[in-house]
Amino acid sequence: MKYVAGVVAVAGSLLLAGFPAGVVAADRDSARSRTDQMIIQFSDDNSRHIQSVQRNQAVPDLRLPDGRRVKFLRRLEDKAIVVQLPDEISLDDARRMAAQLAAQPGIASAQPDKRFYPALVPNDTEYLPGQNAIQDPGQWHLFEDTAGINMPPAWDQSTGSATTVVAVVDTGIVMHRDLDAGRILAGYDFISDPFAANDGDGRDNDPTDPGDWADPGDPCFKNDPIEDRSSWHGMSVSSVIMATSDNNTDIAGIDFAARLLPVRVLGKCGGSLSDVADAVRWAAGLPVSGVPNNSNPADVINLSLSGDGACSTFEQDAINAAVGAGAVVVVAAGNEGGNVQNISPANCNNVITVGAIARDGKIAAYANVGPNVDLVAPGGDDPVPADPVNNPPNGILTLSNFGTTTAGADALATIQGTSFTAAQVSAVAALMLSVDATISPATVQDVLKATTRAFPDISCDTSQCGTGVLDAGAALAGAADPTAVLGKAANSGGGGGCSLSAGRPALDPLFVLMLALAGLLPVYRRLKN
Repeated sequence: MKYVAGVVAVAGSLLLAGFPAGVVAADRDSARSRTDQMIIQFSDDNSRHIQSVQRNQAVPDLRLPDGRRVKFLRRLEDKAIVVQLPDEISLDDARRMAAQLAAQPGIASAQPDKRFYPALVPNDTEYLPGQNAIQDPGQWHLFEDTAGINMPPAWDQSTGSATTVVAVVDTGIVMHRDLDAGRILAGYDFISDPFAANDGDGRDNDPTDPGDWADPGDPCFKNDPIEDRSSWHGMSVSSVIMATSDNNTDIAGIDFAARLLPVRVLGKCGGSLSDVADAVRWAAGLPVSGVPNNSNPADVINLSLSGDGACSTFEQDAINAAVGAGAVVVVAAGNEGGNVQNISPANCNNVITVGAIARDGKIAAYANVGPNVDLVAPGGDDPVPADPVNNPPNGILTLSNFGTTTAGADALATIQGTSFTAAQVSAVAALMLSVDATISPATVQDVLKATTRAFPDISCDTSQCGTGVLDAGAALAGAADPTAVLGKAANSGGGGGCSLSAGRPALDPLFVLMLALAGLLPVYRRLKN
């Protein structure tokens, strides 16, 4: 059952008073997949069936395969009529019935008279473009033809399930007016170094983000970049996945119902490999020494972070264990503008590595590329040459906070980076699992890759950017029938049907895993009180 805010009616939302939202969604899904009408087209020598029959009369000389009669409803063109079946049946049964009818003498064709519905358009205030779509593009990454991820038809298939859990392993969480506290699970703070934690202690059961700012005088690791303001990165990443949708407030999250498991690993000067590896295991529901067990194992784990070097044995083992436990692990390709083979965990096995393109479809200048990238999604970029009027900087609209060090007022931010392309893929993976919770992590990746759209610009190709651009609508359709999608991709020589990240190196140098902040500092758009 899906839990959504209401039933969409012609580019808006209609809340049906007195009916639980989940029940309304289930009823609509049932109606979508059933019919009680059939369209039948007769051949020339049998067109007498439609000459004199009146509405609600039994059609003469026409019976269903089980012998029952059907009622005439209305005439169509080309010797076709619409008939009323004795009962409402599933579309699958109706298709089988239609095939049997079409085999009868005098019938040219038969097909179910299926139902159509208006496409879901969230009413969130920042979803659609403003009056000047160039300057105020709204959440362009969800719907624009060039670089968008084709979200509206995906929402028509599923808006998510409350049984799905998405872990965001990041800087932690800060509440916002557009986040639903009821969907946020009890996470954990895995930062073991009290200095880096910035909250007065080491590991604890509070994943709240106290801010990751660092004073220029702080003794961080030599040559590390010092950020004198907090990024609120974990909240921004989480908002792409699950900001409250269709609530007439701020932005629309991709998944309307999944629950968020916030797992804090990044603080002052980034975070350590050992903390991140422990967090990945714990998020997947596996035991970690000295930490209470996670009673809400994640179905999807989002890692919008990166560090230099090859994938170490320690982190690869953690990822393998998480995938073995049934979690889909999605990783940002990183924002160093280089080869992803030099960036971890994007170069690990058993992860879905996501690169970035700009709004115009070109490869984002900051995005890492290479054969380890599985697919791309829109992450925004600064156009070249710069044109602040006709082609201004663009990015992904997220939830943020006005606090420069500690949390302050709620804000929106437009941010660029592969952190947010990974979040889009994580959210679509969660929606795929709401369609079929039994599909494996490998199948999720294979379907995502097999259903990508072609690159909109020659700056991306399969050697640098994976199989193509994330297509949410096609991915959810593929989740409903993976065999058909993967079989088609395999037969056509496409990117689907391959195993998880086969052939990626798993070498052994340890390193300090740090948030890839290059190109991610927020540009604040607006604050609504």
